[in-house]
Amino acid sequence: MFSIPKAPQTTFIYGPTVYKKLIPENTILYKINQVIDFSFVNEACSDLYSLDNGRPIINTPERMFRSAIVQYLNDFSDRQMEHSARFDIITKWFLGIPIEDRSYDHSALGDFRDRLGEKRWKQLFFMILKQIEDAGFAKGNQSVDATHVIANIAIPGTIGLIRQGIKAIMEEIETIDPKLFEELGGKKTADKKEKLHTLKTEEKKTKLVEVVEEARAIRDKAEKLESPLVKQKIEKLNQILNENIEENNGKVRKKKEHVKNKLVSLVDEDARHGAKSDSKPFTGYKANIMKSDDGFVTNIIGTPGNTYDGNVLLPLVDEKTENSSKPQKVRGDTHDRSAENRFQMLQRGITVVAPIQKDFNPTGLLSQDKFILDKTGVTCPAGNRTMISNYNEKEGTTTFKFKKEICSMCSLKDQCTKQDGRTITMGKHHDLVKEAKEYNKTQDFKDDMKERAHIEPKNAEMKRFHGMERARYWGLPKVNVQFIITAIAVNLKRLANVSASVCYL
Repeated sequence: MFSIPKAPQTTFIYGPTVYKKLIPENTILYKINQVIDFSFVNEACSDLYSLDNGRPIINTPERMFRSAIVQYLNDFSDRQMEHSARFDIITKWFLGIPIEDRSYDHSALGDFRDRLGEKRWKQLFFMILKQIEDAGFAKGNQSVDATHVIANIAIPGTIGLIRQGIKAIMEEIETIDPKLFEELGGKKTADKKEKLHTLKTEEKKTKLVEVVEEARAIRDKAEKLESPLVKQKIEKLNQILNENIEENNGKVRKKKEHVKNKLVSLVDEDARHGAKSDSKPFTGYKANIMKSDDGFVTNIIGTPGNTYDGNVLLPLVDEKTENSSKPQKVRGDTHDRSAENRFQMLQRGITVVAPIQKDFNPTGLLSQDKFILDKTGVTCPAGNRTMISNYNEKEGTTTFKFKKEICSMCSLKDQCTKQDGRTITMGKHHDLVKEAKEYNKTQDFKDDMKERAHIEPKNAEMKRFHGMERARYWGLPKVNVQFIITAIAVNLKRLANVSASVCYL
């Protein structure tokens, strides 16, 4: 039942004056308590509790919200947070727990995170951000970046992943048809582990064939069961086999071709393979972050590790604009440079500043940036001009073509094209890109990029000191909750340290 409990009467020894004498005013929790009003949390979360049924709640939403702040500021596990709330006097004071109380069990922390869910946590994030903006911070120009976060799983190989699929089906079969479960090998089959580190290459290939055949046999038996849950597990196993296995002349082997959006693990089905660079792959998620020039995280969105960073720019900006203030300028990297992103932001009254990748011709011939383009025609490096064009209505692009008669007589023909005539394609938002190229030559652009570089230390702070280097939980919704709470924690820490108007009582 949702009702705010009255503070219990305490003894003279444990009275409130004890806290007043013991809590140092220079601690981060004391400073945060002075600059942010947390009373809104109870009202914002009251609809998640019954108003007239059950026992009155002791651990109010505000207390548990404050607990999340302490936990993420210190990178505590749930059990460590329980210990801190029980025995650390500064934590007990910040949470509003009487000094003689034992506080809560660690399970209450997970229950609270799940009760709020991803959407409600984001609402609270923006409520805090509103207070920060009202204090005169976090407005103005913004910078965006994405940083990788390792999934909280042991990454299985192909055989291990198939084993996970078998185990998932066997667990459902045990519930639906215990007799069939035992017929298929029972726990011995469900929990079988393959000791692959002792096998040689050819032996591993043989083992893969055995595991695939076993998986198919179990799947065929399970398909006869009329159970939606079993069918879901069969679909997952089929997905694993289709994405990882191929047959050539009846011979089973690992699939060589790259599979887009490949399932990585059944423990965390939302994690994906990604890459920081060609030589630095990872498995997990990306935290897409927006930061103000004065160091506050103004939005954060989690995505699977294989997400293209440029696809998250619009959701980041739109969500912030809807719930907070609209920036005039957003700085990004080469992933955010696309002409479509620039156009969409311009429609919102926002300017995108980002590097533009130089034109590159993989054949080694003259790249397109050597040509002079306008809406009516194209002039080549040799001074020849063409106005012959074809407009692609679907793509919004215009392709200009030089006649073969002109190209065949050109002195730069061998450096320009191997075809009879050269073609040049003008993009949908050519004028925007042209304007951006000119801006990127200025000192203002250099200053913008210097300012954007400050987002890297913010990423490092969240990962190094507040546990965002690795996911705490499984599944994108819960990982997103982790990102949001981390952003709340670092924002409160930042506000406490930069607020010059704090009045300590």
